[in-house]
Amino acid sequence: MAEERKIIGYVDHLEGGYVTGWAAILGNENPVEIVAYNESGELLGITSAELFRDDLKLNQINEGKHGFKLKLNNDLLSFSNKVSLRDAETDAPLNFPEIEVELPEVRVHVSIVSLVNNRLEFVAVSNQSEWKKTIVFSVEGQTIGVVSAESENRTFHGHLWVPARYLDSQVHVVECHCPGEPLLCGIGEFKGDPVLTPLSLLSHSNKEPGLISKAPSANKRYESLTLQLENQVDCKLNIKDLSTVHTVLVEGYESRKTFPKFSLPEEKKPVVSVIVPAYNKFAMTYHCIASVALAFNKTSYEVILADDCSEDETTKAETIIANLQISRNKENLRFLRSCNAATAKARGKYIVFLNNDTEVSSYWLDELIAQHEKDESVGLTGSKLLNADGTLQEAGGIIWGNGEPWNVGRNQSPYAPEWNYVREVDYVTGAALCVRKDVWEKVGKFSEEFVPCYYEDADLAMKVADAGYKVLYVPHSEVIHLEGRSHGTDITQGLKKYQKINEATFRRKWFNVFKHYPKPDLQKLLVEKDRKAEQRILVIDYATPMMGVDAGSYAAVQEIKLMVALGFKVTFVPENLAPMGKYTKVLQNMGVEVLLSPFYYSLQHILDTRLDEMDAVYITRYDVASKYIEAIKEKHKPIVFNNADLHFLREIRAAIAAKDQTLMDTAVITRGVELEVCRNVDAVLTYNTTEHAVIASHNMYQDNLHVTPWVLDSKPQGPGFKERKGIAFLGGYNHKPNVEAVEFMVKQVMPRLLAVRPDITFYIYGSKMPEAFEEYASENVVVKGFAETLDGVYHDHRIFIAPLLSGAGIKGKVLDAMAYATPTVLTDVAAEGTGLTNGLNTLIANDPEEWIEAIIKLYEDQKLWNRFAENSRLLAEENFSFEHGVKQFRKIFESVGVYSSK
Repeated sequence: MAEERKIIGYVDHLEGGYVTGWAAILGNENPVEIVAYNESGELLGITSAELFRDDLKLNQINEGKHGFKLKLNNDLLSFSNKVSLRDAETDAPLNFPEIEVELPEVRVHVSIVSLVNNRLEFVAVSNQSEWKKTIVFSVEGQTIGVVSAESENRTFHGHLWVPARYLDSQVHVVECHCPGEPLLCGIGEFKGDPVLTPLSLLSHSNKEPGLISKAPSANKRYESLTLQLENQVDCKLNIKDLSTVHTVLVEGYESRKTFPKFSLPEEKKPVVSVIVPAYNKFAMTYHCIASVALAFNKTSYEVILADDCSEDETTKAETIIANLQISRNKENLRFLRSCNAATAKARGKYIVFLNNDTEVSSYWLDELIAQHEKDESVGLTGSKLLNADGTLQEAGGIIWGNGEPWNVGRNQSPYAPEWNYVREVDYVTGAALCVRKDVWEKVGKFSEEFVPCYYEDADLAMKVADAGYKVLYVPHSEVIHLEGRSHGTDITQGLKKYQKINEATFRRKWFNVFKHYPKPDLQKLLVEKDRKAEQRILVIDYATPMMGVDAGSYAAVQEIKLMVALGFKVTFVPENLAPMGKYTKVLQNMGVEVLLSPFYYSLQHILDTRLDEMDAVYITRYDVASKYIEAIKEKHKPIVFNNADLHFLREIRAAIAAKDQTLMDTAVITRGVELEVCRNVDAVLTYNTTEHAVIASHNMYQDNLHVTPWVLDSKPQGPGFKERKGIAFLGGYNHKPNVEAVEFMVKQVMPRLLAVRPDITFYIYGSKMPEAFEEYASENVVVKGFAETLDGVYHDHRIFIAPLLSGAGIKGKVLDAMAYATPTVLTDVAAEGTGLTNGLNTLIANDPEEWIEAIIKLYEDQKLWNRFAENSRLLAEENFSFEHGVKQFRKIFESVGVYSSK
C-alpha cells in the first residue's frame, strides 16, 4: 500500500497579487507543485515550492528549498472572496486555511506614463477624492522604488528613478502594489537606455555601431527601409537613393555641411501635394524631405518646397533633390502667405502641409488619405506628433471654453490606448495636416487675419467644421516634430510673438462656437476630447475580433460599425487585454478606443476607472457577461447583452446528436448560467427568433429580446453556372459543429455520392483545421485549408453547403453565400435565422440520402440554380443591409434609454 502523501506548510500573506509561504513533504526534497483556485473553481495560478528559505533550513524542513511565491490572476482575483491552495499532483486541498481576499475601500490604479533617461513617470488615480497611499514598484520581484502618494482630487502624478541595472535596452515589466493590499494596483513596462548623453552631442559618432539604433526614430527608419526593400513593385526609389536618404537621416541635420544628391519619385498625376514651407535652415529642410523619400507609402505624391526668400542652400534645393517642385517667392511673404501661394502649384487631390522641422514615418500619408477616401464628409486630417525623445507631443487638439487650445496627450506615452484611435477633434496642428484641395479652396485657404503665422491651423479646422466637414486626428500617421526649431520658444521675440497676438484674434472670431465648452481642466480632458460623440458605449468581448478568421469576428466588427454609425464613441475591451497587431488597428482606424495591457491590467481596473463615463455597456458571450454584470449594475449602467449564439441550445443539440449524457449534464449547467445572465440584463440580442422562443419559454419574459442585425457587404458578381465546379464548405474548426459537419460529409455522404456522381468534388476550406482532416483527402474530397479570400470559396464552386448537425445562432458562412449569390444546400440548423426557405432559395437536407438527392438536383438544374442565386441575392439586400442594421441598432439602444440623433 502506497504511503499517504502528507504536505506541511504555511501561508505568510497575500499581497500585490502574490501568495507567499512554504510547502514541503518531510524527508522528500522534491518540490511540491501548488495550484490556487477561487471559490468558483477558477484557476488563479500555479507554481513550484522550491525557493530557498533560511528559516526552513534552521527548523530542519529538509534543506530549506520549499518556499513559494505564487502569482495569481489579478483579474479573477478581483472577483474572489477566498483563495484555496491545492496539491497539483493529487488535487487534494492543502492543509492551509483558505485565504480571505479583502479589498480596501480606497483603491488606487497606477499607470506608467513614460521613461525619460532614468526618470520613470507615472500617474495614480483613486476611487476616492482624498487619499494617501504608499506605492511599491518592482521588476522581476525586486523593488525598484517606493513612493508616498497623496492627493485631494483623485489623481497623483509622480516619478521614481530606475536603477542603472535596468537601463539595458531591454523591455522590463514593472508591477505596482500598495503594502498590505491583495491586488496589484498597476502593471506597465519600460525600455531604458544606458546611453543618457543627448544624441545631439554624439553627432560625431552617430554612425558608430551601437549608436545608429539609439535615436528614438531609428526603429521607424528601419521599418521604412525594410518596407521599401520588400515592396519593390511599389518602391519608387532606386537602391542608391534609398541608401542616401537613409544615411542622411542616420547622420542627422545638426552639423550637416554637405548635401548628397538624391531623387524624389517622378509623378505625373500625384494624389497628394506635400508642401514644405522653409526660410533658410536648409539642413533641417533637407533632413525632412529625405524622411519623406525614405518613408514607404503607396499613395503617390509630389513635394513642393515653399521657399520664402531664403539665402542659404535652399535657393538651389532643386539641384540637390531631383523632382522637387519649387514655389519661390519674389518677396518675403512669411509663413501663412507663403503656404497659400504654394498651393497654386499643387497638382494633387489633397494638400499636405508639413513643417520642415519634422521627420515622417512609413504609411504617414496612406493613413491620412485613407480616412478621406472612405468618408467624403472628412475635410481635414492630422497626424500624431511625437517629440524627439519619442514621447507624445500631440494627439489632436482641443479648444476650451475660454478659447485656450491644448495639445491633447502632451508628453504622455504614444502607445497609450487613449491616444491611438481616429477621433473627431477641434483642430489639428499645421506641422502635419492634410486637407482636400476642394475644401481648402472652398473655405478660403489660411485666413489672412492670422498673418504672418500662428493659429492659422486652428482657424482652418474651425472653418472646415463650420462648412460641414469632419476634422480627424489619425494616430497611425506618425510624425516627429522638433517643436520650436523653426521659430524658437520665446513668445516676446521674432515671429513667435504673433502667437500671443493671434490668440486674441482667434478667440474673438470663434467665441460663439466654444463659449459653452468647459474651462481648461486636466481632469476632464479624457472625456472632453470625445465631446463630439453622441453617446459612449463600452463594448466587452472575450478577445479582439480577427476579421477574415471566423464569422464571429466579422459580426463583432460589423456591430461596432453600426454603433459608430449612430454617432457613438465606442470603447472596446478584449477580456484578455492583449494587443493583436493589425486586428487592433482595424478597430482603432474605425474610431474605436481599444483598452489594452499594460496600460490597463484587468477588466475590473477598467470598470473602476472608466465605467463612470459610459452611457451603456455592450457585452458579447454569456461566460464573459456573468463575471461583470454585478459590477456594472452597481454603477447603474444599462447592459445590452449579445449572446452570439445560445450556448446551451447548441450543447443540447450536440449531446442529442452524440447520444452523450455527460454532454447533456454540461448543457444543463450552461443553461442555468446563461438564462441567469439573460434575466439580469436590460436587452438580450440573439441572431434568430428560434432562440428568442427558447429563452422566453424558460424565463417567461420576452420584452427585452431583440434580433441582432447581421450586415452583409456587397460582393462582386461571380462566374456563371457552367464556369463553376464542385461543392464547398467553409468553417473555423476551433468550433466543434464545423468539425462535425465535415466528418458527416466525408464519412456518410461523399462515399455514397462517389458511387453515383464521381464528378462532384467536395472542397473543404477554413482556419485552424485539425491534422486529422489531411486523411480525408480522396478521389472526390479536396482539403484546401485557410482561404486567403472568400471570393474563391464562393465563386469557384457551384454549390455552397452547410451540413451542420448542431450549433445555434446565425451562420455567417451561409449569409456570405447569399451575398455572393451562390446557391446552397443546408440542414435545418444551418438555415435558422437566415430567411432561406426550402424550394424557394435553398434546398434543405438532413440525412445522407436527402443530401445526395439535393446536391445532384441543384448541381444539374441550371434554371433552378439561377433562380436560387437571384432569390438569395435579393434576400440579402433586403434583410441584411447596413442601413437596415443601423435602424435595428437604434431601436435596441433606445429600448435601454440610449438615443442617437443620427
